[in-house]
Amino acid sequence: MSQVPDLPDLSGPAVTAYQRILDGETLAPETPGLESLLKSGLAVAYPYTPDTYTPVQPGHAALQMMQIMHTQMSALAAYAGAMPGLLLNLRDRYHVNRSPDAAVQHLVGRKLINERIAAEHSAAREDISAAQPGSRKPEDLALSFERDAGGLRRGLAMRTIYNDSVRRVTAIGSWAKEMAALGGEIRTFQGRFPRSIIFYRRVAFIPVYTDEGEGSPDEAVMITDPLVVARIAHVFDLIWERADLWLGARTSGLDQGLTTNATQRSILRELCRGRNQKRAAKNVGISAAWLNNQLRDLRLKLGVETLNEVIYWWVSSPDHNVHD
Repeated sequence: MSQVPDLPDLSGPAVTAYQRILDGETLAPETPGLESLLKSGLAVAYPYTPDTYTPVQPGHAALQMMQIMHTQMSALAAYAGAMPGLLLNLRDRYHVNRSPDAAVQHLVGRKLINERIAAEHSAAREDISAAQPGSRKPEDLALSFERDAGGLRRGLAMRTIYNDSVRRVTAIGSWAKEMAALGGEIRTFQGRFPRSIIFYRRVAFIPVYTDEGEGSPDEAVMITDPLVVARIAHVFDLIWERADLWLGARTSGLDQGLTTNATQRSILRELCRGRNQKRAAKNVGISAAWLNNQLRDLRLKLGVETLNEVIYWWVSSPDHNVHD
């Protein structure tokens, strides 16, 4: 790329130096502003006397100054024209040569994705959190079974979130029962949530997103930046708190011995604040249909027929004192 020349600085020091030349002073070569005057043609060195300069009438120097600006603009235009090609070239070189430990890595191909996930799975020493919206193919479940079972046998804590609809999918139900028997916990959520796999807030895998939403399952992003991973884990935790327990022994203890689950308690708190059911569903982060399902299940469990009876029971129940 062509270089852009510097324009002479004709600010305060140059004006002062010009005035000193007009006053007949001799100036040392390093005098502030003098070099800019000489470069722009506003002063010339006196050929026979050192440190003596002759001022030039500004109108006479205008042509030289215009030529400097023309050169500058031509160089800037050439610089701007070459910039896109240069950046594309450098980007390609960066992606080819960057370290595999880069904080954000674009993984292409299921083989590579599974290899990276398996490596992190083997290195995990604390917990693994997985948000799996939609259904999973039997071959994907089979691929992850030994890996997940091995992690649980090593003592890892594993939390998995599925959509509520998978409770009726036999393959996922069988996988969930076996994971729960080994100590994993599985919850389901009614509504949309982002896909992710998080290894103890240290590494996260998320999909590649496009303008249409989640992209191909043959692409993924592996993130190791601790601040970004913490943000992804925070979103997972928000969904986890609102999800309903399906299977698993690793519970928080809040629902043990209680009549309600966490979602039902959130709904009842909203209703007691005077919200209608539509607003309560929005505040809790669930659909109105799922809210109705939760209230129906609670009425059946309590053996009552109306919502007023449920709320009457709620305000004096032990569940009312749970803070989650």
